[in-house]
Amino acid sequence: MKSFKNKHILFCNCKGERISPDLLSALDYHLRTMPVPVTKVNDLCGLVQKDKETITRLLRIETDHLVMGCYRRTMNLLLEQIPSIVKYINLIDPEKDEIFNQIDEFCKDRNGDPDFREISEDSGWPSWYPVIDYSRCTSCGQCADFCLFGVYEKTANEVRVINPENCKNNCPACARICPSTSIIFPKYKHGGAIGGSEEIDEQAELKRQTQDIEDFLGNDIYAAIENRKAKRQSIIRQEAMNKAISERETALRENINKNSQDVII
Repeated sequence: MKSFKNKHILFCNCKGERISPDLLSALDYHLRTMPVPVTKVNDLCGLVQKDKETITRLLRIETDHLVMGCYRRTMNLLLEQIPSIVKYINLIDPEKDEIFNQIDEFCKDRNGDPDFREISEDSGWPSWYPVIDYSRCTSCGQCADFCLFGVYEKTANEVRVINPENCKNNCPACARICPSTSIIFPKYKHGGAIGGSEEIDEQAELKRQTQDIEDFLGNDIYAAIENRKAKRQSIIRQEAMNKAISERETALRENINKNSQDVII
């Protein structure tokens, strides 16, 4: 792999529950002494969705980047549109000493002063949303049909995540019934294909998926999916009605306030 003169470390101090807090604290201390620029983000998943421009700027081209966070497969999918030379360190599985050795190896030919910066995504959004692994996805659209909240868009050629913020926190149901186990929730703490693990036990996932489909959809999958689609349309109609009522009430209040001001004048 080509190597550049400049180096940079991007450290995700994850908001999720998958990485040991003690490890994150130790890494924070260690990285502040590194002779290469280090950027600490409090939530890589959130920044990718809320502020992709900042992530693109951080991972500028002609720089070797070391990205530290959850599983390598997940981070690669999150950052796949960023045109950079990127190496990954998985903070979920490896031993602590191995992680520190990889950091030191990355920085071994540098002798600059520490340059430690922090960037936060503070919207309050838990950044729970699905990421699609298109190397496994068959575009069947079952996830889009199952989801009640308009997270996905299904076309003739592909399924895309278009409304990540509509996803309900800690709900991975669409991933659990995905026939190709191609949906990842980066903050899913129970591992396996849904959690983005790099090694997938296909037999175990098939067994798990069969049970999940039985639990969620019963014996008649197609009828259950149609019922889900009808329920989603009902939810969309109710949301539209709620919005219309809210807009009407706002207009009424504004009109009352205007009339009150006219009376005073």
